[in-house]
This record gives sequence, structure tokens and C-alpha cells, in this order.
Amino acid sequence: MLHAHPAPFFMNLPWTRKRNADEVPTPVAVAVADFCRRGGAPAAPAEVRDALSALGPEDDLRVQALAGGEPPLQPLGPYAVVDVLAGTAPGLAAQRQASGYYQLARELLAREQPTRQGATDSRAAVPEPAAPPPPEGLPARAGHPAAEAPARRPAAATTVAERIAPRRRPAGARPSEVQPALPRGRFTQLPAEQPPLEGLDAAHLSDLLVQHGHRPALLRALSTGRTLELTPRALDAALERAGLLEGISRHERTLLLAALEEQRGALGRAAWSLGVRPAELAAWVEGLGLAPEVERIRERFRRQALAPAHWTARLDLLGKRKYLEDLGISADFERALSRDLRHALETTEGPPGERTGALASRLGVAPESLRRGLLRLGLLPP
Repeated sequence: MLHAHPAPFFMNLPWTRKRNADEVPTPVAVAVADFCRRGGAPAAPAEVRDALSALGPEDDLRVQALAGGEPPLQPLGPYAVVDVLAGTAPGLAAQRQASGYYQLARELLAREQPTRQGATDSRAAVPEPAAPPPPEGLPARAGHPAAEAPARRPAAATTVAERIAPRRRPAGARPSEVQPALPRGRFTQLPAEQPPLEGLDAAHLSDLLVQHGHRPALLRALSTGRTLELTPRALDAALERAGLLEGISRHERTLLLAALEEQRGALGRAAWSLGVRPAELAAWVEGLGLAPEVERIRERFRRQALAPAHWTARLDLLGKRKYLEDLGISADFERALSRDLRHALETTEGPPGERTGALASRLGVAPESLRRGLLRLGLLPP
């Protein structure tokens, strides 16, 4: 049975952890999550990182190259991505995804512990116990550590109490005579000097792109500590010489559009999630030629905000003024909602003091949420 003996079926697959799940770079995880969504097998971020922990950092560029294209078949989840990178045909990986085959891969990874460099044997840090002193009144036998102790003991031996006691400055002594002053700037951390951009080879630039995720972050990191400002055009020229410009541009398009979809068309939130300033995001979108696509995504979310499916969604959006201002529809949204609520109040029967409760029941919303909305729009009846 497959479940009884899972090991033979996975002998040729890398289902062992090569790093911690939280060590997977965020851009790589985002690209794979978007690839799986387009591949008909959306996965949670934790599941994506868990699957990618079976690959080492040296495989991140291969992962991004695969995730930057269109899924050849469906469904393909994160474990199928790892399987394809291990040499499995996409058709077979899609069959395994549909049959639940990768559940065993998840169980195998759950049993694995990531290897950590620098681990040492705990016994090496335990000091050897000191030899007990000889009985009082008897000389120590030859070779006993206590017999050799006087020879190794310094002439001016001090007790523990004397060593931990606070030191007193002699009368008339200056502080520098008691304890030498530390050299000025000894613990000052200076930024490392950046190498010339022309001296960075393709391997070094590739590692920097994996580390920082996109060009704006890489440009900011490379500009630190330089006397001359590094321009985006100079960075693009270096990436073009290394043959990396096309690949990183394709990856950045996917990354930027995925962030904009996740933030429901809000440019400010998308910039925050990508770690850039709004001005940098605007220049980034223009440089990638994504302005029409970005505007289509924002227009779709504008229409959804102005015509939501339920009154509860409209009242919730009323409290998200910054989001509506980002989309540029704050005034239009409040005007339309005020008009519709005023009409609903006028057509609701009952005494004025009970009309709000009756309207909440009629619209199917929480009375307190309706009351806050009416109060904010200045429509609360007396």
C-alpha cells in the first residue's frame, strides 16, 4: 500500500528540509503562491514556505524562473513545483496533485528537522570536574593536581570576594590611571564600502537580487555608503550586461500585480507591502510599462466599491476613508451611499425613534453599524 510504505515512492525526490521555512525569501514565496493560484491549486503562505524548504537557497533563481511563466497544466501546487524542479514531468506532477499524492510529501517534511550550521557537541562546553583536595592533614600523593597547584598558583592570589568587590579609586588618582580609556570610536559601526557596480559579476548580482527581491530595494542597498548617487539606469545597464534584466523585470511584473490585487487596488498599501515609497512605486510601474494594467485593476475595484453586493459591505467601506481616497472615489462613494440611505429612511414606516431599528432589520445589517453610518453622513433621525 502507498500509505504503508511511502519511502520507496519518494526515494528520488528531495523531501528533506534544506532550510527553515521562514528562511525562504518573501519574493520567492509570493511568486510561487501566484503561480499556484494560476495553476488551479492555491495554497496558504505557510504551505508554500514549507514546500520550498525542501530546496536550498541556490535553487531560488530556478524557482523564480518557473514561477514567472504560465503553468503548463493544472492543478499544480507548491509541492508539485518542487517536484517539477526535481525533474518530474509537469503532466505527472499534475496527476499527483489531483490524487493527493503530495500529502505524503508534507508528512515526510514534517518529520524532518532543518540542519543548522555551527551546532557543536554540548559535552564540549562542560568543564571537567576539579579533582577533590586530599584529606586535611595528609600530603597529596604524587601526580595529584592538588600537589601541583601551589606551583601554578600566582604569587598574589586573590579570593572570589576580592575579585568581585568594587574597585576604589585611590585618592588623587585620575580615572584614566585606574582604568584605561577605550579608544574613541572603537564600537562605532561604519557602513561597509560598496564595490564598484562595474565590478559585480552575474553571480553576485543574482545573489543580491534574491536577497532583496526587486530592483528598488537593491538600488537602495547598493546606494548606501557611496559618495555618488547610483541611478536606476546604471543598475539596469549592469543587469543587462549580466543577462539578468529580462528575468528580474518579468518577476517584478508578477510581484507588483500580485501585491496590487492583494491590496484591492490601493497603491499606498501595495507600496507598503513591497517596502517602497509611493513615488518609487509610481516610477517602478512606469518603467515596467504596467500603467494600463494597474489602472484596469484599480478601475475594477472602484466599480466593486461603488456597487457592492450587500449593505453591510457598503457600511464597512464607509469607515475605510483612506482606502477610498487612494482609489479616488471617496466623495462619490459617500454621495451615493447618502442618497440611497436617505431614500431608504423615507420609505421606512414607523415612529422616528424606532425607524433606525426598522431600517436595519429591513436592510439586513447590524443596528449599531447602521447607526454609525447614519451619524457619519448626518442622516441620523432625531
